[in-house]
Amino acid sequence: MERTQQMFDWAKDDADQPPQRAHAKTRKNDSLEQQLAAPPKETQFDDASLPPTISGDGSSPDKRGPPVAKPLPEAVVHGVFGWTTAGPIEPDAEGVLAITTEHSHELRALLIDLDVVQDATRNGCDPRTGKPPRTPEAAVQMKERCRSEEQRLKQTYADALAAYAEGFGQEATDLLDQWTRQHVAGPRSSTNAYEPTHPWHYLSAGDGAAPIRLSVIPADKQAGRFLEAAMPKNPKKRLVRIRELLDQESERLAEDKQRYMDVIERGAKALSRYDREIAYTNDDIAVASTLALKYRHISLGLGRIAWLEEQIATAARENLFGDPD
Repeated sequence: MERTQQMFDWAKDDADQPPQRAHAKTRKNDSLEQQLAAPPKETQFDDASLPPTISGDGSSPDKRGPPVAKPLPEAVVHGVFGWTTAGPIEPDAEGVLAITTEHSHELRALLIDLDVVQDATRNGCDPRTGKPPRTPEAAVQMKERCRSEEQRLKQTYADALAAYAEGFGQEATDLLDQWTRQHVAGPRSSTNAYEPTHPWHYLSAGDGAAPIRLSVIPADKQAGRFLEAAMPKNPKKRLVRIRELLDQESERLAEDKQRYMDVIERGAKALSRYDREIAYTNDDIAVASTLALKYRHISLGLGRIAWLEEQIATAARENLFGDPD
């Protein structure tokens, strides 16, 4: 039987384009079945043929494999999975598993890249080198690139989920989204297995833990190393720069604390529509991800301020430049 085939283009979003809402309308030209290297067997689905889906018992996602679902009948009719000379393709269990596995691999790669970009935006280190840019102009350019790349990655992730939803529905897509995020985080082995810097610390499917009180969030003791590499060598210029950074970090920390408390108090209502519907696919994940991110920002901010204050105190003790006040 002759089949028409066209590769599914994951990278069609250009980094310079503004994010667009992911559409869930059926498109005949975007074939999920056409991702497969080999054509599926001509067999029919039955419940016994479906691979096991993720469970709530804490099993490793690596061992259980991605969750799969039956194709939507209307998706088959409209040719979402492709066409043959005999009509639309209806993938069998093996084909669906291959499609789902391919999607999970792509989603996982996007989440890992997103983590790298978000860390770089916060710590000021170029993700390509692991070091801070050499000039203030280069630092600004680097952060702009990171913000643009973060936006692109979030949009590409949302588009990939929307493409999967065309063939399998929103409920199956939400399960795949959750499984992929847990896959990136690693297996859950016990209560409070996830750090507060990870969304699964707050989600009911993970630890289901309450947000950490603002007053007990610890300072990241390693945060100062990100600042030391960018300090001027001249002692006098170094102290001036330290004071400037202390003002900046204090202001940023206050904003992060306010944002953290706002999300705790108002939940999803404190988030933008983009975060709730596109960046994180649903309210629960959006809230958990924002709490985890703000926790990390606050911990880093506390650590940076502690390091900067210690540098000023050291300069005062050594009486290099007189009273730093």
